[in-house]
Amino acid sequence: MGRRGLRLPARCRDGRVAGHPQRLPQGAAAQRGGVSLMGTCACTCREGSGSYGRRLERRRAMDALFSAPAVVDVMAGEGLGESGRADLRRLVGLEWEQFDAVLGMNGRAGCQDDLRSFLSYRCAQYLAFPHPLIPLVLGEYVEAERTGRNLVEEKYARMMAVTDPDGYQRDWARRLGTPSPVRAAALRQIRALLSPALESAARELPQSHRHARPDESVPGRVSALDYFEAEVAGYSLGTLFALRDALGEQLKHTNPIALSYVLAARLGKATEAIS
Repeated sequence: MGRRGLRLPARCRDGRVAGHPQRLPQGAAAQRGGVSLMGTCACTCREGSGSYGRRLERRRAMDALFSAPAVVDVMAGEGLGESGRADLRRLVGLEWEQFDAVLGMNGRAGCQDDLRSFLSYRCAQYLAFPHPLIPLVLGEYVEAERTGRNLVEEKYARMMAVTDPDGYQRDWARRLGTPSPVRAAALRQIRALLSPALESAARELPQSHRHARPDESVPGRVSALDYFEAEVAGYSLGTLFALRDALGEQLKHTNPIALSYVLAARLGKATEAIS
């Protein structure tokens, strides 16, 4: 069966989650915080987009931003050491390369060439989540590369289940399949953990929250939690269980969604300073 196009908006934003309420900056800088848990799309892989030369070019651009002192300072400030930064650079680099291979129904979206925003949003999410998850998710992408899966494409396809149910059933449901009862239960548990954190982030940083994904999915636009579930649903059960358990511990003292708003703003400012 040939792949059908996905629905990528002309301007799309990729996302994250995280937080430490006691450490959140106040005022306008915090309120301009980045957009969390983002993405509405419907896409398919582009011919030639995975060429070695193109991937190498995008990899070098990613490495240059990751090496910038201002970006390193933000990551170090969140406790991510050299080894963790290396894993995160490789992970976000693989996401960036897979994102490049996704084609929207109306052609290529501008966000697919906006490396600074992509790095800011994706790194904000991973920095805000428990850091031990970084090598686990990296392992998911390494395995996906080995087996020829595009996890970013699958993420946007799963969003169609709530933004374009008919299109999802027609083009993707059979290919992606139905989650097993165990997987579905783990996804429900993760969602139940994040739902009150999202409500809390909306109260703490209302302006940032207004610029984030909506609280409920509507035709053509995916909610924050539906976006996140679409992202993690393709991970192995081991990674899902680790995510669930780590979030359960983190949420006792830290709101990852609120923190992701703040970190996206800080990383965005850090990348703006790079020529």
